[in-house]
Amino acid sequence: MTVKPNHYDHHEPTSIDAVHELWDGLRECPVRRSEAYGGMWVVSGFPEAAQILQQPEIFSSCPVSIPPFPQAAPMVPVEIDPPNHSRYRNLLAPPFSVRRAESDAEPLRVIVNDLIDEFVEKGECDVYQTMAVRVPAAMATIMLGTPPEDAVRLEAWADTIVHEVTRDLAAAGAAVIEVYQYFYELLEKRRTEPGDDDLMTLLVGAELDGEKLNEEELLGFCLFLLLASIDTTQKAIGSIFWHLAQTPELRRQLRGDPSLTAGAVEEFLRYWGPVLNARRATEDVEVGGVRIKQEDKILVLLGAANRDEREFPNADEFVIDRSPNRHMTFSLGIHRCLGSHIARVELRVLLEEFLRRIPDFEIADESQVVWSHGQVQGVVRLPIRFEPGPRERP
Repeated sequence: MTVKPNHYDHHEPTSIDAVHELWDGLRECPVRRSEAYGGMWVVSGFPEAAQILQQPEIFSSCPVSIPPFPQAAPMVPVEIDPPNHSRYRNLLAPPFSVRRAESDAEPLRVIVNDLIDEFVEKGECDVYQTMAVRVPAAMATIMLGTPPEDAVRLEAWADTIVHEVTRDLAAAGAAVIEVYQYFYELLEKRRTEPGDDDLMTLLVGAELDGEKLNEEELLGFCLFLLLASIDTTQKAIGSIFWHLAQTPELRRQLRGDPSLTAGAVEEFLRYWGPVLNARRATEDVEVGGVRIKQEDKILVLLGAANRDEREFPNADEFVIDRSPNRHMTFSLGIHRCLGSHIARVELRVLLEEFLRRIPDFEIADESQVVWSHGQVQGVVRLPIRFEPGPRERP
């Protein structure tokens, strides 16, 4: 696919068949100018992206999206720059540890299998809607401490905020307000009725310099945690299942030897990294031989950088045990994704359980496959068919 000079727009629709070709075309000039959204730099090369992500004092993460989400306050801690960033991020470190993530593996297996039970007898489903949408949303309710039945509302708000920011700004703004209202009420409840080790309980009890977090800080945390816990993982799962639907040998490998799954997850993350990071230059700086001016906006295409041959030999190939695999799907530096351990556990458990019960499947209708555009990209519609199987629980 030919990329028109100065016209790249990440919110323009494309297809899954064209996206890797698009990324390859962009990397021919790894730092290029686009006039979309008042002008921005588009970065698609690995070393150039790494330079930007690892210099937060020069490349601010506020705002973290282009165009900015219609929010009243910065999302915490992702839109907080040094030196205050670490003070906020450290508050969330314990619930996002490797140990905590692994402790969620067995409850997650129950969730995954209950979801599979809903459609396994039919022999067909839209695997994005039945699994990719619902597994991260269910995990989000556990982490946040919200009622399980609210997963549908949380998912709908996240989708509207991320994907309507250019199509219907009023709808995106209304969704943000609804999120604020929802979490304000939940936080108030947690002040008198603490939960069992959930994030809302942690936040209302947290202190910085002996002071409780104020309302703006709390709601900034809540908006960030909602978006980060749902939308990105959904898109990754959709793309992974599209890949698996077309690679029966890979499915057989993973089902026959589950010990390969963790390595495969890392390669899936490299191959289908869904997130685009935005940054703002705080001073004049050079990246990849290109002069970027103070206050210029920068869009970092993590998925494109993950396919840079300068870092990943045979980058177009899926290598199940690629090593080293220093992909930047979770970003780099101080803003590296807090939930990376949880995402890895989600993907590993989901693949293990799905392939155990539905080892063979295929795309039911290629014309119905949809690739999303915007700040988070991936497959968002994927009808599949398979041999019907039995439920495991009544």
